This record gives sequence, structure tokens and C-alpha cells, in this order.
Amino acid sequence: SGGGSSGSSGGARGRAAAAGKAPAKRKAPRTHLHAELVRNRRDPNPSPKVAVRDALAALAQGEASGTCEAVEALLARSGEERVPEDWQRRYKTGAQVYWDHFYEERTVNFFKDRHYLREEFAELMPEEVLQDPKQWIDHLEVAEAKPAPASREALLAAMRGRLVVLEVGCAVGNGILPLLRFNSGLFGIACDLSPVAVRFLREKEEFGCGRCLAFPSDITRGAGEQPTAEHEAVESVVPEACIDFVTLLFVLSAIDPQMHRSVIRRLHSRLRPGGLALFRDYGRGDLAQLRFAPGHWLGGDLFVRGDGTLAAFFTVEQLCADFEAEGFEVLECEYRRNEIVNRGTGVRMPRVWVQGKFRRKS
Repeated sequence: SGGGSSGSSGGARGRAAAAGKAPAKRKAPRTHLHAELVRNRRDPNPSPKVAVRDALAALAQGEASGTCEAVEALLARSGEERVPEDWQRRYKTGAQVYWDHFYEERTVNFFKDRHYLREEFAELMPEEVLQDPKQWIDHLEVAEAKPAPASREALLAAMRGRLVVLEVGCAVGNGILPLLRFNSGLFGIACDLSPVAVRFLREKEEFGCGRCLAFPSDITRGAGEQPTAEHEAVESVVPEACIDFVTLLFVLSAIDPQMHRSVIRRLHSRLRPGGLALFRDYGRGDLAQLRFAPGHWLGGDLFVRGDGTLAAFFTVEQLCADFEAEGFEVLECEYRRNEIVNRGTGVRMPRVWVQGKFRRKS
């Protein structure tokens, strides 16, 4: 039935184009918040942003008193009901449909390039960049597009003599491409749950530099368990114990926390002894967590956004415990705090991230 549905929608798009009309937008996948979204659309009056107001008040109170009691009270979600179990299962096991729609809607324009990586994770950079990390390379020059390696042998040959980084949750390339721009001795392997995101990455001109391979993969599942024939398990593509770096940039937060240890274990097997896992993601108590309204909480520090994608928030202690349990040594793991000011309202919005570097033990 999938093939029939695809052909039918393709025909509809063709007929719309022939008639000079824009193709119809694909419907968003349903969430348990559908009725609320419809109600909000019909009501012309904007709803009061109670969650945002409470979050900012709690942060200001905690700052003034020198304690986090106000923030902890908000994090406790006291008296709040969790999202129903059947919907929780859908969000946790069927995440691909929500992320595919996310990228179909936003294409390549949502995320900014992660230029901060060359300073925050200097291990990925050559000496000339370390001496001048603010230097700018706007684009990878690709005189003639080179195909990505199509076999295990071709991949090993392309990796030979280079540092190799595996980016998990690569999205449309906003992490891997800036790294390749600044380090000509780097080979990048990139995977993402969403085939739509991977297609957008492959279509970028810079992908043709010959130093990148990208493929759809559900990092929580092994070979024979992938969600579609298009997906490949990481262990089916990436040779064992041959990767120098793994980057996990805002990806574990989109995965059920019950699966975090198994993901870390899978990546451990691909890293060479002494290889590094480089991590950056949302920290517990971040404004994004505090401002979630009732109806989004799945339990603990796990939430679901209005579009059906998950958002987990981390503590340094739990993250270190998970990596250590899977054979890593903690080199660094700390909270990073920043303050964003809304230019329109002047409201200060504190953000919290967790950043870590973990080394695979020999």
C-alpha cells in the first residue's frame, strides 16, 4: 500500500504542477495534542504563555535567592498527568515519521552551521586552525563532485591516512560540513534517523568533496531491526574499532532515555581504543524544559514537543554514569550556561547545556 500511496501523491503533485498550482502540503503526523492545536487555530486570541511566565519567574527567583528551589518546584511537575502510555510508545518507537515531517517542512533552513565546534572540540581541528580558530572558510570548493564510497573496501580506502569522525544525528549537515571545511585531513561518516534529512545532505554541493558518507540509520537498533529497507545499522556500514571521534550533538535528547546506554554501547564498538565521544545537549533546568506546558510530560526529564519529537534533558551525573558503565573514561563533563536576550521584550532567557568528552578505554 505504501507504493500505491506514493504513486498517487506523486501524480497529484504532477497534476498540481501542470495546472500551475503549488503542490498540496503533506499532512502533519497526528499527535495526542491534535485537538488542542485545532482549538488554538480556531481561537483568534493568543493564549497566555503561562508556562513561559512561570519559568522566567522561577529562574529570576532562584537567581535572587541564590537557590534553585523555585526551579526545582517547576521541574517536579507536581499534580501533572503524564502523556498516555499508548502515545508515549508511538513517540518513542515511531520517531522517524515525526522527524521526516520536520525536515519536509523546514528543508535545509532551520539549523545554523555549528561553527562553535572548532573551538569547543579542538581535537577535531588541525594545528593551523587552532592557532587562528576565528578564521573563516565559507564553503568547501568542489571542482568536480566525487561519489561517496559505495562498498566497505572503498570506505576503508577513503578513510586511510585520515582522522575519521562519525556524526550521529547529522540532520542536513550543519555539523559535519563545517568540520570538513576546516580540516582537509578529516573523513566524515554521517547518519540520521530521517532519510529526508540524509537526502538533503547528499544533495548539497559540498557533499561531493569525496570525504563524506551519509546514510539513514536508527542508532537504537541493530542489523535486521532497522525500520525500513533504506536504513542501515551503524555496525553494517562502519568497521569495528576504526573511528577516531563520534559526535553526539543534540541527538540523545531525541531518543528514549531507556535506550541511551545501548546507543553508547553501539558507538563504543565503532571507536578505536582511545577514541573520543564528543557530546553536547540540553541540560536539566534549561528554559526549554521549564516552559513546557501541561500535556507534554512523559515522566522524569522527558517531554514531547507539539510536533511529536522528543526532548530529554540531562544531568552531568547521569550522563557520566551512562558513559562509564559502557567502558568510557570521563575527560570532561560540565554544564554550560548562556543567556539569550529577547530583543523585542528585553526578557533574559537563561539556557543550560551539558557538554562532555569521553574516551574509550583501551
